[in-house]
Amino acid sequence: MIIWKKYDPENPPEFGKQYLVSDGRFVDIAIIYDFDDGIEWCPNDFSNIEGSSVTHFAEMNLPLPEEGKR
Repeated sequence: MIIWKKYDPENPPEFGKQYLVSDGRFVDIAIIYDFDDGIEWCPNDFSNIEGSSVTHFAEMNLPLPEEGKR
């Protein structure tokens, strides 16, 4: 299950990590950075999501494959 959290610019998630992000219509992957001029979400190129329109995010927590299985 994916646990979505509402994005709060006053309490952002950990910087420099990839997250699933949504603008309410689309879902994509983005990294959040703390630049000198402010916090910014940076989605992948050709994303349908603008970084400034991110409303929700989810941590990526895929399980590790079991040893010996593919």
